[in-house]
Amino acid sequence: MKTAKTSLWEVIAGIWILAAVVTAVSLMGISHPVPYVLGEIAGSLAAMLLMLELYHSVDVELDLPEKRAVSHSRLHAILRSCVELALLVAAFFAAEWISPYTVLIGLLGRKFGTLLVPLMERIRRRGKDE
Repeated sequence: MKTAKTSLWEVIAGIWILAAVVTAVSLMGISHPVPYVLGEIAGSLAAMLLMLELYHSVDVELDLPEKRAVSHSRLHAILRSCVELALLVAAFFAAEWISPYTVLIGLLGRKFGTLLVPLMERIRRRGKDE
């Protein structure tokens, strides 16, 4: 039986799978890979923490009355967006050490991780069918 927690951990796994791919590419083709790798780690870590916050926020909202749930959801969406924006701005100011491009790729890992969940489900089901 699939639960919301299972999906959460599948999304987080997808975030770090994308991080591993970007890091591997960074290590192969770039002369100074440290800023790229640090940016990817920072972005992926933030994406993971934001995904955990989103999960917790939705869990709280399910127990609230509709109007309060909507306002709670909007507030937390704005807060998550502000955290993402602040991280990107900080990366631009520290571009010598942290690449803003890979920070953005790491943050987008939340989106790609979600898209990888059906693939992970198929892989997991295939293992149980055999």
